[in-house]
Amino acid sequence: MNQVKIGRFIADMRKQQNFTQREFAAALGISDKTVSKWECGNGMPELSFMQPICEILKIDLNELFAGEKLTDADYKEKAEENIITLVEEAERIKKNIVGGKVLGNANNVEMDVHEAHKTNAEFWSTIGSEFLGATALPNWGGFFPSEDKINLLGDLYGRKVLEIGCGNGHSLKYAADLGASDLWGLDISVSQIELSEQFLKKHGIHAKLICLPMEDECGLPTEYFDLVYSVYGIGWTTDLDKTFQQIHSYLRKDGIFVFGWSHPIHKCVSVENGRLIFSNSYFNENWYRAGMSNKEIMLSNRMLSTYINALAENGFVIVKLVEETDREKAMGAENDFGRKALMLPTVFAIKARKA
Repeated sequence: MNQVKIGRFIADMRKQQNFTQREFAAALGISDKTVSKWECGNGMPELSFMQPICEILKIDLNELFAGEKLTDADYKEKAEENIITLVEEAERIKKNIVGGKVLGNANNVEMDVHEAHKTNAEFWSTIGSEFLGATALPNWGGFFPSEDKINLLGDLYGRKVLEIGCGNGHSLKYAADLGASDLWGLDISVSQIELSEQFLKKHGIHAKLICLPMEDECGLPTEYFDLVYSVYGIGWTTDLDKTFQQIHSYLRKDGIFVFGWSHPIHKCVSVENGRLIFSNSYFNENWYRAGMSNKEIMLSNRMLSTYINALAENGFVIVKLVEETDREKAMGAENDFGRKALMLPTVFAIKARKA
């Protein structure tokens, strides 16, 4: 689409209808700066605004996409061109969301296990924590109730504990502070393991740390742990079934598995011009590659039912599902992420028991 041509067309049609930019913006419920941006060719209207724009300017969608008034003779040809362009544009601007970051240009890819491990390990060994931040217990994620409030882990005193995706070691320290007697950690990134070792050693805490992908045979003891947990780690697996099978084998009878991850609906909705806009299909579970700063990540968007069904199929009983927002935190944030969290869950957590 030629956004400069479309912008000029919007400006011309607005003037024909005797609207100022401010009056036109008010009719759409947006700022006049947004209208100015469109008309200067520095941006395109969101899809949700296109039909209202046409109604106000007394044009149709095909003319808006073409950026010109159309005669009967060229209408069909332009319509076909615009449909193709619109589909290509929708694919180009498809968005995914990781944590509080909106990722544009997230391109679908065929999942390659080796490539995914290599890409994600490099990301977390370089800029991962800096770019996405690090979530650690007692926090399960942005604007989600803390462990102090929801108590998913239970009594940790004397427990044998394994963390999947142990990152910088802060969650392991949290478990140690609550009396866990035997600490283990697993992470795909060498540098994250090193950070954990340094942090825990500084606090006089000993933990056995292993650097391998969570879905691999990791040499961890079987039927050993009272609790396995993961804070924003499970979603990075290339094979959910294998990961849950491995975790099931590590747990003793009636052992507990708790994990939190970005809520699937959060990844589908972005905030644009103060409105919640669906920017990705909830049902899309394709693998995608996306740039983050000067690195890349490879992830899959999984539906909530995918996690629940995989747990059930691999020997777990669901004890509790939490998909809430800490409204006090969200209201105090005064940003788009916080406003969004007031309307839909951005994080979910599941507590399951080995059957």
